[in-house]
Amino acid sequence: MIPDPFPASRPIAPRPSTVALAGLLACGLALGACKPAAPQPPPNLLLIVVDTLRADRLGCYGAQRDTTPALDALAASGVRFQQARSTAPWTKPAVASIFTGLHPSAHGANRVKSSLPESARTLAERLRDAGYRTAGVVSHDVLRGINGFAQGFDRYLEDEAGGHDHVSTQGVTREAIALLDELAAQDAPFFLFVHYFDPHYNYLRHPEFGFAAARAGRLDGTQPLVSLRKLGDGLSASEVGLLRDLYDEEIRFTDEGIGRLLQHLADLSLAQRTVVAATADHGEAFLEHGWLGHTRDLYDVLLRVPLILRAPGVAPRVVEQPVSMVSLLPTLLELLGQPPDDTLQGASLGPLLRGERLPEQALYAEVDFLPVFDPAKRAAKQAIVAGGFKLIRDEQSGRFELYDLAADPGERRDLAASQPQRVQRMRKQLEQVAADARRGALPLHDREPSREELERLRALGYGS
Repeated sequence: MIPDPFPASRPIAPRPSTVALAGLLACGLALGACKPAAPQPPPNLLLIVVDTLRADRLGCYGAQRDTTPALDALAASGVRFQQARSTAPWTKPAVASIFTGLHPSAHGANRVKSSLPESARTLAERLRDAGYRTAGVVSHDVLRGINGFAQGFDRYLEDEAGGHDHVSTQGVTREAIALLDELAAQDAPFFLFVHYFDPHYNYLRHPEFGFAAARAGRLDGTQPLVSLRKLGDGLSASEVGLLRDLYDEEIRFTDEGIGRLLQHLADLSLAQRTVVAATADHGEAFLEHGWLGHTRDLYDVLLRVPLILRAPGVAPRVVEQPVSMVSLLPTLLELLGQPPDDTLQGASLGPLLRGERLPEQALYAEVDFLPVFDPAKRAAKQAIVAGGFKLIRDEQSGRFELYDLAADPGERRDLAASQPQRVQRMRKQLEQVAADARRGALPLHDREPSREELERLRALGYGS
């Protein structure tokens, strides 16, 4: 392919043909001037979301192992947000926030049986209304169209949502590349959403990377998540290490698929006219706080996610200011030249992309997780990050936890008992932010899953 000669800092103009150049010359000779060139089309958007990808497992976020060469290269040419946090610790509410710019208690897709309501105005709907062609590829059951996530998409492919034992990266990449070819051939800007599932448990082996041993202690990597959770703190350090190593293999395998997709974007000469956003829905816990997996807690091993944006005209940089994923939608709208919307609960990160700062705001996250088979184990918690501290409230117990994130990034030392005045100040902030998040909540839409769906959800760890 002929390389695109236009640098990212300049607007992209279509290359005129020889006939067009001759016409322009004739126009100039006859009239002395021609009409101004037509306005350039807005950029395309490629949004990549990797399931269960905690930020510290990427090389560009400090991982020592070579897990993410493709994402690291993207970060080197874009803007990397060092302190991005999800709105929720599991897929459905987190992706719904990315799609709507609303917190979970506002969009309502925050429980296993809840769906994204039709009244939600999604990113795909906004862009389709603005003349974009829209397509998506998903690989997680909870993101199927039956749960409301296909709203606004012209094409929405779900074939790779095959459960926790299905290796989906190759199929997702193949389908995404085919969609990219279709979208590139059309005379309209496009939005392509690509969701990769493989880092989610079960962690399947990819021995070509050699990160994981054959076994450790009682584990060979095939044990169901439910069985591992029963072992809990009884897992040895080497057994937990094996799980982490398998997880890293899944990440490295997924990164290869992302690399092929990004290379194809470049081969089509579209990289310079496409906004690329790469992020995750949530992270993963390896017993740092007594829990394996995700869904139930609001610690940073679950909330801190990678966020990388590469856009025409935006210089590479690293942003240290903490941001919320609820701000991704308004940021993308700004990058695509779409009008702002004061119904969104996040502020655009545009100033940060330009090297400026935003006013300090409390970042909010929440979980209202009701297991499908054991409702007595409901998890209902809220958290805010403000002034370098995090406050977590457990609704059911009434307990508060307080952490100094600068001094204690691993959230090991709970300061709630020793700093009661700070707890009270942040509690008032939390109550205000939570009330703001609930304001204008969309009508709830629950759906009873089929027996087959329920069994798949149990296998994914959503049963308890």
